[in-house]
Amino acid sequence: MEILKKTLAKKIIMIFISITLLATSSMGFVECQQIVNKKDTQENYLTKETAENLYELLIITPQEFSKYVQPLVDHKNKYGIKTISVTLVDVYDDNDAFWNGRDDAEKVKYFIKKSIENWGIKYVLLVGGVKGQSNEQWWIPVRYSYLNRPYNKQAEGKFLTDLYFADIYDSEDNFSSWDADNDGLFGEWPLDCAAEDIPDLKPDVYVGRLPCRNIFEVRAIVKKIINYETQSFSDSWFKKLLVIAGDTYPNKTDYIDGEVHTQQAIDLMSDFEPVKLWASEGTLKNWFGIVRQINKGCGFVFFSGHGAPDVWITHPVNNSKKWIGEFKLRHMPFLFNKNKLPVILSGSGCFSNMFNVSLVHSEHIDFYLTEKLVIPYGIPRCWGWSLTRKPNGGGIAVISSTGYSYESSDIDSKSGGCEWLDIHFFEQYSKENISFLGKCWGNTITRGLENFTINWNDASKTGDALIVKNIEQWLLIGDPSLKIGGYN
Repeated sequence: MEILKKTLAKKIIMIFISITLLATSSMGFVECQQIVNKKDTQENYLTKETAENLYELLIITPQEFSKYVQPLVDHKNKYGIKTISVTLVDVYDDNDAFWNGRDDAEKVKYFIKKSIENWGIKYVLLVGGVKGQSNEQWWIPVRYSYLNRPYNKQAEGKFLTDLYFADIYDSEDNFSSWDADNDGLFGEWPLDCAAEDIPDLKPDVYVGRLPCRNIFEVRAIVKKIINYETQSFSDSWFKKLLVIAGDTYPNKTDYIDGEVHTQQAIDLMSDFEPVKLWASEGTLKNWFGIVRQINKGCGFVFFSGHGAPDVWITHPVNNSKKWIGEFKLRHMPFLFNKNKLPVILSGSGCFSNMFNVSLVHSEHIDFYLTEKLVIPYGIPRCWGWSLTRKPNGGGIAVISSTGYSYESSDIDSKSGGCEWLDIHFFEQYSKENISFLGKCWGNTITRGLENFTINWNDASKTGDALIVKNIEQWLLIGDPSLKIGGYN
């Protein structure tokens, strides 16, 4: 009897062990299958070619920002903009990006290329700028163009350009590398030389960037975009075009160039009420007047003058030694226009969108004690991003320059140099009835390339290289799929 009990106990134990092993084996199989499926998903991430899987907007974000971007993804899908958000992990794991991209920026560009071809992407939003207040440490990769032309005697060897991520194909539909000689210098046009790289420049997709430095900025700007697109707009404020200008180049022209250029925008925006802050009319005096008008609400603001990473400013009429209208970062806390958010253009403002600046990385930001005693200092963020990220006011987007911007080589033509792009942005919106921000940006660049014939062999300091530079550095800080004036 005792032996029988022991035998029965052993059988029960063996059955229990078998069931446990079977369950464990099954669980292991499921786990392995999940790993295989995950790997298969990653490998085939960009091979979904059925109609229901096509997208219009691709959002690229670091892993750390991903969940804070999701409300924007949901919002865009709700309003008919088919949107997908991917992280840099997804980008770098993609086969084409991994094997073809020489650096992180080129991997991102290859991923965009594949997204266009397999998903039909039209808009790309890059969410991420400098990490905190670091020096050249990035959440999302950037590209510098090495088009080297001085501004007067001020040297500038490279500048930020996001057009690189929009110009995917060359004129023969091959990948537009911007580095034909494979020397690691992109968009290279050396000083006193012909261009070594000849990028196509035509946007194949509409690209904008939100150069967020932390999750707090991501959450704030996502909320700002959603609120802008879903609010009810009133003609009493949205249908106003605020123009701010003076005599940008008193010694170079016999006309008040900033005011002439902003008037050209007014003429194009015939269904908008113009509000002029002009030096000639005595309405442009100081920052307070600018803040007061923005706080009243307007659909667009057009600054035509000078700039730096921390300031916009211009000259009074026929006086190159005096400055007026100084509008700096320290004045922006007084903007309380809430949801009455304008799209802001300031292409003539040098460095206004140079989003690589930080408290520890200072460029073109100086305090003049005397003409010879100059003290450089750092700022937390550039002028354009400061306006866009501003809580409870500011702007919804800023299109401006990342480096020195240039007047027209034929300045007497009154057609503008850097302002040409700003002016014709308004043509796209008003005359071509384009209501999506990135499309206005991209179509303006395409129109510029059709309007100007570029001689890539021009080695002069004031020739065609400046046309290319104005185009390459005209950068959109904002959501390229933004519906100007909202959906309501």
